[in-house]
Amino acid sequence: MSRTTVTKFFNEQPIGERSFRKICLVLRLKWQDLSSVESISEIARDRSSTPSQLDEEKIREHCRQKILNQHSRMRLLSGEEIGVDQLYVDVYLLAKPENKHFNLSDSILENYDIKNDRLALSKRIQRNPGFEIANTNSKLVILGKPGSGKTTFLKHLAVDWCNGKFQAELIAMLIELRQIRDEQWNLWLAVDEALEIDPLYQFSALKIQIDNLGKHPTPENRTQISELKQQLESLPLQHLLNQGKLLILMDGLDEVPTDALRTSVKEQIRQFSKEYTKNRLILTCRTQIMEVIPSGFTSVEVADFRPEQVKQFVFNWFKASGNSDIEAKKKWGQINRVITNQPDFKELTATPVLLNLICLVLQDNGRFYSNRAELYKKGIKLLLSRWNEEKQINGWKIGIETYRKLDIEDKEVLLIEIAARKFENPNNFVLFEEEELADQITQQLQLANQQEGVSVLRAIEAQHGLLIERADGLWSFSHLTFQEYFTVRWLTQLSSKRLAEKIANRRWQEVVQQLVASQQPADQLLQLIKQAIEQSIAHELVVQTFLRWLLQKSKSTYTKFRSVAIRAFHCALALIHTFELEGALDPILALDSALNLIRILNYNCTLALDNALVLDRTLTYILALALSRDPGVAFFLDFTLNPNLSSALNPNLIHQLRELRKVLPESDNQEYFQQWWSDNSSQWIEQLRQVMIEHRNIGHDWQFTKEQKQQLQRYYDANKFLVELMQIEGAVSESVRAEIEDALLLPWEELKRRQPGIYDDLE
Repeated sequence: MSRTTVTKFFNEQPIGERSFRKICLVLRLKWQDLSSVESISEIARDRSSTPSQLDEEKIREHCRQKILNQHSRMRLLSGEEIGVDQLYVDVYLLAKPENKHFNLSDSILENYDIKNDRLALSKRIQRNPGFEIANTNSKLVILGKPGSGKTTFLKHLAVDWCNGKFQAELIAMLIELRQIRDEQWNLWLAVDEALEIDPLYQFSALKIQIDNLGKHPTPENRTQISELKQQLESLPLQHLLNQGKLLILMDGLDEVPTDALRTSVKEQIRQFSKEYTKNRLILTCRTQIMEVIPSGFTSVEVADFRPEQVKQFVFNWFKASGNSDIEAKKKWGQINRVITNQPDFKELTATPVLLNLICLVLQDNGRFYSNRAELYKKGIKLLLSRWNEEKQINGWKIGIETYRKLDIEDKEVLLIEIAARKFENPNNFVLFEEEELADQITQQLQLANQQEGVSVLRAIEAQHGLLIERADGLWSFSHLTFQEYFTVRWLTQLSSKRLAEKIANRRWQEVVQQLVASQQPADQLLQLIKQAIEQSIAHELVVQTFLRWLLQKSKSTYTKFRSVAIRAFHCALALIHTFELEGALDPILALDSALNLIRILNYNCTLALDNALVLDRTLTYILALALSRDPGVAFFLDFTLNPNLSSALNPNLIHQLRELRKVLPESDNQEYFQQWWSDNSSQWIEQLRQVMIEHRNIGHDWQFTKEQKQQLQRYYDANKFLVELMQIEGAVSESVRAEIEDALLLPWEELKRRQPGIYDDLE
């Protein structure tokens, strides 16, 4: 009410009866002690209708108009306001909240199938049509994650009541609990005000007096309570309640601003439902807030969208935004093409608030981001800030003060650390034990004890729904794609040295493959992996000498294959004889690997190798056999000297190979062969090397130390892994793929020459 009205009250000046009674009620004062109008009670009685005079249809029409005026519209993320029924999609409710269904860690792990449902565990719980559940249960608590559509569903029920489609014989009201600011808020008064049957709020005034007197039971108080109850029975609102005529819809218990007030509201709802059992109550609340369901209430949880709901929502969204039926269907086709066969992206469509974001992005840009990470970034920002801002939750006391003071960036840092550390667990990188999470949060935020860490965890769940409790004490990210996004963020912030170490770790290779497959295109991550690989050997002089030879060899080899494919091929061949004596590689497997790699880097070319490459591969294999004293040396030398191959070779090379073949004993007599080989192998192998170096510039004895061999092997494996990552469909844009491939297996000075803006900065 106006400041003038309040000032007049305290200056004992006349004001309207309704304002006078309301101020007295809020201040817990008896209006009879303050009013100079002795006949006010008579006036009140004259203005109050008796039960027989009550015009229910007039009250019903009044409530109908109030709902249509105040609750029949909603605002999209774009800021546009539309009718609730323009966007509404039939809601399904889980027969049991998810975290109550999987009450043991074992039961959730048995149902865990990351490949097929990526923790969409609620699919396994019975789903029922929301309207049917609301129509069947007189006391209902509808739970759901932030942005799951609880408010929209409740408003839809209210509008359906207005249109005679839902509990039409009752009188409905919708109370927005998020609007509560007064610590003395009272449900009786809220009902009184919603109906406006009694302008003097007699019902709520009497109920409050009765409640207060009941707190201090004395004979005198009991007598007074009895008298007040007799007065109460004569009021029209009491008549409606006794007859079970009211349908009370209450939205957003979780958004009541303080813990104490929320506890008070829950207790008042419990008392109300106990005293007036015939009336229908439907309450919405975020899943994490309603720890104890009031007696007599049925609890259900809003289920994630199924494909048919996603399709209808998208169609409705674009229709409500001014598109024709044809245009709306076209927009759905665009979204459907993106989410088909992309389970990570499909996750974002399961929740109305994130699906709303997807539609907004498509509406604004005409297309999706080429970098899907931008969409994830917007979705996370929405959940961390804007979603609660849109809800106008001021001073929300959920979680400890430390967490409430964190800005969005600090909250993201916390989530990034939680996501990445869990991915290091090879056995279970998705499901978290509560104690494990609480410990990590306590350390990250430097909290006093683990209990504060649990409070922060509950705050993250309640405010954003990014971490949720799947079962008792067992947690996960609500969308696995967000955990993957946060882990990619963590990887891209690592130093080149640490990132290279991760790439060399087989377990992290599996993680990175999964991340690249889900966060597409993963251009930035792949570029950083490439730079980390190169920097890991930038100052290894012997390795750099080897790479300079590799570049020279590729330039002097005239073939139909790309230069990068030739470098990869000869790098693999060099590793065969470099490590064969130590048994590090199987020659046959290594040659197959070299052949596969050259085809990948030549865009899966199926053409046969040129004679030059066949010769280099065969000679390298012969050297590898000779180093391991394998009698197959003679056979492969004969193959090399076959006229079909040798006809295109340098005659001098053919002559020298034939001379080497002549001195080799036949392998029929194994004992003689081994003896000859023992006496002459060193000299023969050295002669073969010289022939290979002179004519083909291959077969060098690099004299690598054990550590250098390991470095070079890791370097080759890391590059091979990088190539495999780029083979994942959609993993990299064409421009970045070309940039990375052209710079593979180059010496450091050549990288700086080709891409000075990148590699100069890494010095």
